[in-house]
Amino acid sequence: MAAARDLLPDPGRSITSIAKLLGVSPGTLYNHIPDLRELRAGTVPRQLEARTR
Repeated sequence: MAAARDLLPDPGRSITSIAKLLGVSPGTLYNHIPDLRELRAGTVPRQLEARTR
């Protein structure tokens, strides 16, 4: 799922296209990447933000 994490911030790629590229369903991405919506928005996930403080 590291590849998906790298692709998510790219506004030119949809969740569906990323899933298709990786050979999984969009639901799989949502299930395995809990901070998917934050990554998609280009924000720092809360888990990472807490580590940097």
